[in-house]
Amino acid sequence: MLTFAEQLKSHKKRAKASATRLGQEIGLTTQAIINWLEGTIPRNSDKVVRAAHFLRLNEQETNDFLKAAGFEPEYPIPEDLPKVIFVDFIVHLLDKASRQPILLLTQANWGEPPYREALLEQAKKKYSAENVLHLQPPHSVNADDKVYFSDLAEQCGFEEVENDIGFEQALKKRLKNRTELFLLGSRFEQGVPALRKQLASILRSLTERYQHLHVILCGGESLESLKYEHGNLSLLTNAAVQQWPELSATEVYLLGQYRFNELRLSDALVEGFLNISGGHPQLLNECFKIRQTSPNFPLAKYTEVLSTSVEYIWQSFIPFSQNEADKETVCKWLQQEDLGKALPYLLDKVLRQLYWKNLLVKQEINGEKRLCWRCEAIRLAGHEILCKGEKGKGKAS
Repeated sequence: MLTFAEQLKSHKKRAKASATRLGQEIGLTTQAIINWLEGTIPRNSDKVVRAAHFLRLNEQETNDFLKAAGFEPEYPIPEDLPKVIFVDFIVHLLDKASRQPILLLTQANWGEPPYREALLEQAKKKYSAENVLHLQPPHSVNADDKVYFSDLAEQCGFEEVENDIGFEQALKKRLKNRTELFLLGSRFEQGVPALRKQLASILRSLTERYQHLHVILCGGESLESLKYEHGNLSLLTNAAVQQWPELSATEVYLLGQYRFNELRLSDALVEGFLNISGGHPQLLNECFKIRQTSPNFPLAKYTEVLSTSVEYIWQSFIPFSQNEADKETVCKWLQQEDLGKALPYLLDKVLRQLYWKNLLVKQEINGEKRLCWRCEAIRLAGHEILCKGEKGKGKAS
């Protein structure tokens, strides 16, 4: 595992955050952050957690970040949870992937553990562990083709690969034994866009040639664009699109049981958490935390707490404040619950960004898929950040 300083450098670079900005956000001096970068180990786990939230780390990255600093994980990921969550959906998905490549589109926070682990768990049952490959493209936007494809090759157990051609040849060699091979590409969004397109081109070519190569690629907006932006010439036009399912009461029970096993969850409480969080993974996690620390805190007040305390939601809205036209548009939409028809590919740039930031959800209304705000806490946060004080604007209804 990388040291704490090495992880911080990598995550800070990806987030394009200066030491000064990071320090301001978590309540430390610039020099304190520089000391971290030079090898000083933090004394306070809360500061590390706040840094992880600001740097937009997922659950596993946050756990690794804390472990490198000598602290306990923030997100317990029990070994048994991936074996029991979303099983029916994943089994059906793997069956579908045996017939054509799958683009598993996931909004922000949906690709995090335990969901990837759950998919890999079922894949290993179907194909056996030695026939399951898991690719995670390097997140550095400065990686050249040698770094990018040699990293992917290492993840597959291939040796002496230095470019895209070498990676393709190594994968072809692996496929010559005719054994069914499953490849999961997760966090497909990250890294250099041009190299991501090269990888997509390689996978399209190989899936068309080798029927025993079964591929699922997980990602969001950038992955969707590879499917739709260029019509029949798109790199992944041969792939079927699948959306990760929304959380149901079953998943809420499982997440609560495995992550917060001291909580007693009734049907009413589970339903309340789903309504309050809108099924947003991070907001649901906050509901669990509130219940654990303040069991008598009334559910009626959860929405207000979530709208002001979840930093991720605030970070998601702030970029829209930088452009007056975008800000005005979002403020107008915040007054509505229904934002229009949920098309397979959202042409409006701002609407698309809101959706992939996981602020919106597709809902069935009168037999038609519509775009709606995921929950009231998100609308209240957006109004507070973008619309408060504007002439003619009231509170979000």
